[in-house]
Amino acid sequence: MKGKRTDKLARQIQKDLSEVFNILSSKLFENSFITIMEVRVSADLGVAKVYLGIMSKKNKDEIFSLIEFHNQQIRKMLSDKLRNQLRKIPVLQFYLDTTLDNAEHIEKLLNKIKQDTIVK
Repeated sequence: MKGKRTDKLARQIQKDLSEVFNILSSKLFENSFITIMEVRVSADLGVAKVYLGIMSKKNKDEIFSLIEFHNQQIRKMLSDKLRNQLRKIPVLQFYLDTTLDNAEHIEKLLNKIKQDTIVK
């Protein structure tokens, strides 16, 4: 069961991480558009699972590897934003969210079906 505090903290981390990624995108992540899809904070507030959507011209796995490589820098920037609200900043665990890819794939399939039925 999620608590009010963890939900509030998750929303705040999502907002602040969005700003951090907006700043770092041009410098570190090759101008990729990175969206924070969801943040889940553990009950003890020690871990934040961050689900990312990545729109990039390059390989998403490469961008995701760069994000993991710069995890400590991202956490430091997040701590600068949250320092007055928390004693200890949660450990960030990043996950690649494939919701956007799945939606795009389904849309392509539906368009193909639509074109096939028009042709027949």
